[in-house]
Amino acid sequence: MTNFNAQDAFLKTGKAKGKLVLVTAAPPVAASKGEGKTSCTLALLDALRLAGASACAVLRQPSMGISAAGAKGGASGVGKSALKEATQADFGLEGQMLRVGIYQNLLVSFGEKKGEGEGEILLPRTSCVPTKYLRKVQAGPYSESFVLTPTCEIEQIRVLSLSEEEAKKAVDEVSVAKCRGKYLRAKDLPIFASWPVLSPSFQISLLSTLRGSPVLMYCGPFANVSLGIPGLCALRLALSKYDWVLMEAGYGFDMGMQKYLEVASKKGCALPVGAVVVRRKESGEGPYEWRILQGERCLGNLGLFSLPLLNVFEGEERKAPSRGMALNPAKDEEKELLAVGKKFLSLLEGQRGMKRGAYKGSLPLISKISYICSAFYGVPLGRVKFTKAFKKAYLQAASQAKAEGADLKEFIVNVVKSPSTLTDDDFKKFSKRTITVRSISLNTGSKVANIRLTLAPTTFLPRVV
Repeated sequence: MTNFNAQDAFLKTGKAKGKLVLVTAAPPVAASKGEGKTSCTLALLDALRLAGASACAVLRQPSMGISAAGAKGGASGVGKSALKEATQADFGLEGQMLRVGIYQNLLVSFGEKKGEGEGEILLPRTSCVPTKYLRKVQAGPYSESFVLTPTCEIEQIRVLSLSEEEAKKAVDEVSVAKCRGKYLRAKDLPIFASWPVLSPSFQISLLSTLRGSPVLMYCGPFANVSLGIPGLCALRLALSKYDWVLMEAGYGFDMGMQKYLEVASKKGCALPVGAVVVRRKESGEGPYEWRILQGERCLGNLGLFSLPLLNVFEGEERKAPSRGMALNPAKDEEKELLAVGKKFLSLLEGQRGMKRGAYKGSLPLISKISYICSAFYGVPLGRVKFTKAFKKAYLQAASQAKAEGADLKEFIVNVVKSPSTLTDDDFKKFSKRTITVRSISLNTGSKVANIRLTLAPTTFLPRVV
C-alpha cells in the first residue's frame, strides 16, 4: 500500500482524460446486507484491464468497527475479487479516519472551554464504534451527542476539499457552539497549532486487487447518513491518469449516486457516462422488484446509460438480466472476466453520458428536496410532505445561514434516511406512496444541509450503530 498527499496529487493532476462509471444498486433489502457493489467493482475493474483497457477504481474507506468486525460486510471485496491489502483497508489504512475524529473532538473540547458552561454545543463528538447509548449524553452543563466518525462534518470537508488550503478555510467555518446568542466557529478558537493533527488525514491510499489492478481509496462510507462518496481529490487524480474510472456510489441510486450528482452540480466535477446497477437475485424479486425498476427509470430520465449486473452467489443460476451481465466475483476466473470485460467495454464505448443540467442541482433548497423525492425515490410530487417541525427547523437554518453570512443556495443537500427503504410506505401503489420531510440542520463548514426523510429514519443494525 502506498500513500501520497492529496494536495500534491491534485497539483500534479493533469487535465481529465478519463470517463467515469458509477457502480450503484437499488436499496438493499436489509440495512445490514449489501448488494455487493465493492466486490463487483473490483471484478469489473479486473475484467476491463484483462480486456486491454486503461482502468482504475476509486473506493470509499470503510468504517472501522461496523464493517471491519464483520457485522455489515467489509469494503475490500470477496474471494478472487478482493484487495491485496484487505485487512489494512478494513481497519483504518494509516489512521486517516482516526485523525479526523480526533480533530473534531478537539473542536468540541475547545468549544466547551470557550463557552464556560453557557449556551449549547452544536458540533457532535465522534467515535469509530459508538454504542447507541452515546447518541445523546450530558457532559456537565452541555447536552451533547456522538456520531460515527465517517459521518462527521470534518470528514465531509475531507471528501469535498480539492486542496489543503480549501480544507483549512472550510474548517474555519465549522459552527462549534452557540454562546450568548452568537455562533462560535472554529476560527474563533485558539487551536491553529493543532492543524498537524488533521493534515496527515489528507492521504490517498493506492491499493491493488489480487490481480494487480490499481485502486484508490480515500474518505468514508455511509451514504444514508452522510455523503458516502470517495474524496474528490482521488477521483480527479484517477480521471487524469486512466481512460476508465469505476467509482462506488454508496448504498444505491437513491443515496450514493444522487449525492455524487448533487456534489458534482455544486463542485463542477465529472459527470458519469454510465452506471452499473448491481443487484442480488432476491433484490429483484417479488415486492422489491419495483425498486429496481425505479432505479432504471431514474437513470433513464437523467439520460444516463445503465447496465444491470446480477451478483451471483454460490448455488445460484448464472442468468444475466436483460440488457445486462452476470458476475460471480468470488469465483470467476480470468476466462469469465475477459468475456465480461470485452462486453462491458463495447457497451461503454460511444456513450456520451449525462449533460450538465440533467440533474437539477440549481433548484432552490425546498424545490430540490421535492425533486429528489420524486425523481429518485419514486413518489408523486404532491405526496412529498413537509412537517411543522421541518418548517420550524428550516426557518432556524435560514436564520443561522444569514447570521453566518452564508447562502442556503450554496449548501449541498445531504439526505438522511433508512438505507433499506425509499419511502414512508414502500409497498403501497405508486399513487399512494409518500415521503415525509422531517428536519434540517446545517454543517456550515462543509456547506452541507442535512435533510431527514421518511418515518423510519433508522433500520436495525447491531448495537454499535
